[in-house]
Amino acid sequence: KAFVRYVPRDVVKMMLTGSMELDSVMVRRVVSIMFADIAGFSTLCEQILSEQLVQLMTQYLQAMCDAIVHTNGTLDKFIGDCIMALWNAPRSVKGYQAASVGAAMEMQRRLVALWGEWCEAGLPQIRMRIGINTDAVLVGNVGCEHRINYTCLGDGVNLASRLEAMNKKFRTVVLVSGTTKEGAQEAFRFRQVATITVPGKAQVLSVFEPLYRILPSAVETSTREDAEFARSAVTTNASPRQLYFEGSLSAALCEAPLGSEALHCWRSLPVLTLGTLVELYEKGLDCFASGDLDEASRWFEQAQRTVPEDGPTQVLLQLCRAGRRPGMAWDGVIRF
Repeated sequence: KAFVRYVPRDVVKMMLTGSMELDSVMVRRVVSIMFADIAGFSTLCEQILSEQLVQLMTQYLQAMCDAIVHTNGTLDKFIGDCIMALWNAPRSVKGYQAASVGAAMEMQRRLVALWGEWCEAGLPQIRMRIGINTDAVLVGNVGCEHRINYTCLGDGVNLASRLEAMNKKFRTVVLVSGTTKEGAQEAFRFRQVATITVPGKAQVLSVFEPLYRILPSAVETSTREDAEFARSAVTTNASPRQLYFEGSLSAALCEAPLGSEALHCWRSLPVLTLGTLVELYEKGLDCFASGDLDEASRWFEQAQRTVPEDGPTQVLLQLCRAGRRPGMAWDGVIRF
């Protein structure tokens, strides 16, 4: 029992049963990789006492890791304040892409659930950003004679880390790659945020933001029907600032009670409708991709009037207003 606090439980079981090589052996396997990082951690360390930091981090890591383990994820390591986890290794996990996205949503909800307790203790309300990618990478034991670590290596791992960082650019809290979205789209609704390149890579990829979990009875529901459902959202006088941090739609899911179906949550959001916002944003994104920046601006302006706090809308609208540089070829790709 004590040993599994240092090594993932499934790895320990496989070691004890002799089904895992104890040497540095890695195999190629398709997994979903997550990086979850606290926003502004260096500043946080300067603002509170070391004893308070330990208290906050212990509660934070417990809540986040509970969500990962609950969805059959494997805790890889802590990298400072960053959590690295993977799904579908060392043992196979059915629907591992959806499991990783579900963990991300649950982690954001659990984080907000901690805010009240931290506020009473005089601790700050920290924010977290998550990136998820699904790819074939090397998985297994790697290290030296002094220490071996069960982990994963490869370009797909690096991309997951870059996606986490991209949240800061788009003012979101969860971003996933197209390969993750493809495997989770029957369980979650997504919106495409943009087509981008990440620093240090020439590869062009689409990035997506998970919006809500699809109810089991609604898996076969069409996109149009989903939009009609979203348009039935009830509005209240509450401030949108109570629901959004860093302008993220997925952050609004944090208002749902733990364990609730997120789709219900959208019916009581104190904003105009999710369906309308996403519809306007996607029309603007289509125009942006084709190079019609004036028309894209009009769609994004409508989206911004619907929900002024939406981060991706703010970012894309700013890019449209900046326009093209003279003689610049346009392909709709945002390069960082």
